[in-house]
Amino acid sequence: MTKNNPAKIDDLYINRHLEAKIWPYINKKEIIAITGPRQAGKTTFLNHLFENISKTKKCQFLTFEKRPDLEIFERDIEIFKKLYVLPNEVLIIDEVQYAKEAGQKLKYLYDTTDVKLFVSGSSSLEIRDLGKYLVGRIFNFSLYPFNFSEFLNAKNNNLYSAINKNLLSLNLFMKKSFIQNLQIKSGEVNKQLLELFKEYLIYGGYPRVVTSFDDKEKRLVLASVIDNYLVREIKSLLHLASDDNLLKLAQLLSLQIGNMISYNELELSSKLSFREVKKYIQILKETFILDLVLPFYQNRRTELTKNPKVYFLDTGLRNQTIGNFSEEIQRNDFGQLAENYVFNVLKQSESIKRINYWRTKSQAEVDFIIETGGQIIPIEAKFSPSRGVIGKSLHSFIDKYSPKTAIITTNDDFSIKKVKGSTIYFIPIYLLIP
Repeated sequence: MTKNNPAKIDDLYINRHLEAKIWPYINKKEIIAITGPRQAGKTTFLNHLFENISKTKKCQFLTFEKRPDLEIFERDIEIFKKLYVLPNEVLIIDEVQYAKEAGQKLKYLYDTTDVKLFVSGSSSLEIRDLGKYLVGRIFNFSLYPFNFSEFLNAKNNNLYSAINKNLLSLNLFMKKSFIQNLQIKSGEVNKQLLELFKEYLIYGGYPRVVTSFDDKEKRLVLASVIDNYLVREIKSLLHLASDDNLLKLAQLLSLQIGNMISYNELELSSKLSFREVKKYIQILKETFILDLVLPFYQNRRTELTKNPKVYFLDTGLRNQTIGNFSEEIQRNDFGQLAENYVFNVLKQSESIKRINYWRTKSQAEVDFIIETGGQIIPIEAKFSPSRGVIGKSLHSFIDKYSPKTAIITTNDDFSIKKVKGSTIYFIPIYLLIP
């Protein structure tokens, strides 16, 4: 058991859902790569893996934020192999994106040793570059800020333990392991869940934010993420002389969550060229700030086919960019935040490979269309009492595509309704997890 520059693991480690996904591959030969936003908990997660693996195997932990280790890796891979690889059964390398020609060197280590390699990076750009050299040799996973289940576990473990069996995993839903009596009878428990969910939408799931003691500290942490990551690192990645236009674009996109991007409007408001707007948005996507959802269509004549909708991978970070941490009653974008939440649940659900939205030229729109198991499922993200109401747009989609299943999120109870051969599930949004 050897460790260089270990990040401190808190006495209370919050279990991450990613661990269950990775564990089946621990003893496989392939390299395991973990990407995700900075400060989402990758280093803590890798330290947790290190502590567990070290109980049965000789393991070493390195971080390429430490110059000596990085310099040896870049300067002489044979010395690096002799010092850090061959003496171990497992080698964990944090922040691999700092290394030049990392893909070629990792391929060499993979091909010439039997040592299991774990690597992490804060940009899918660098990991994608690794992939060019590691085809068939690497498994890619993503670690995001806490999802709502992990958030609950961190904030109120007793409440989490009490309702964990009632949380609806979309992965289980898609596998038909769905519990029909999904309902929490205690009004007090529902009230606590709803209040914590509202906090989650406002401040997000960055671990350091979640464990902060007061709102002022949460905002300071989010401001630090913006300053150190969005401003400095992405500015450097884009070779920008100034970060003003990048910040302006991020703010404009923050105001458009759940809406179709208007590139012309962004071009005018940000003072960037059309090409720069597209490039910057792609970088923000590759560095895990936001993501895009493309339209679902089968008829080009009547359905929209081009403009994507935008969502942020953390609503707290989104709210920081516009400086709005007001409570629900004082803001007019809570429905957008709820829709953004549903997007992140869908994005992190391993059984869902494609996420789209649907909109017709006559303005009918369904928030999300997912394709899984050979069927399409429309999803409407709402944060309001259900009352069993199904909107005109969802009716239009059902008329056109006859889906077997549809989902409408609510802020209250669970119910099921049959409409034109489709089963509509009304699900409290705070019970929906990846």
